[in-house]
Amino acid sequence: MLQLPAPQTALAHILAIFDNDIDKRLLMRRNHLTFQADTVCLLYSGDYSLLRRRDELLVTRALAPCIVGLILPGTIGQFITIRANGDCHYQLVSNEDFFNKIADQQAYHDVYTLLLEHITWQYQREELLLGHSSQVCVQGAIHLLDQSEPLIRDNTNVADFVVKSTKLSRSMVMKSMALLRQQKAIEVVKGKLGRINFLPDIH
Repeated sequence: MLQLPAPQTALAHILAIFDNDIDKRLLMRRNHLTFQADTVCLLYSGDYSLLRRRDELLVTRALAPCIVGLILPGTIGQFITIRANGDCHYQLVSNEDFFNKIADQQAYHDVYTLLLEHITWQYQREELLLGHSSQVCVQGAIHLLDQSEPLIRDNTNVADFVVKSTKLSRSMVMKSMALLRQQKAIEVVKGKLGRINFLPDIH
């Protein structure tokens, strides 16, 4: 049976292949980065958000390291914009250089792992947020926030996160969250997610 590396191991290995201080750039806090479809972005450090380019819907907020922009060659354009929530260090690599170096280093299994991780995450996000009532979408977004790194979760306003992740109106989000708090399903402290006790329509 094929043994794939752990996602963090695979990510560290790929970033090490390309790590070059000369080519690294700084994306300062609150700035946005867009790049072409034939380019891969390697994020080495920083707090960042991925936004859907068309309308800035929040796809995810996380801490680097990360690789962004792995899409099928020939795709017309990238779908994602990167926003720096704190200073981020990154490197842009052409698709051709990226896959040539992966081939040179025989790092295919690392790429397989990252792609499978991303596909799994995307399936989960769609399961939680697409095709449901507003109440269920709010719960799905809260669940995604709860799965974030502790530093992200503890410093993110829950209502803001849900609004940006779903494009629901703030009044709808606040009403749904108030009901969840009344049911003691979630605990919110100073706007931050303290704890999930249960989510009635998810688990």
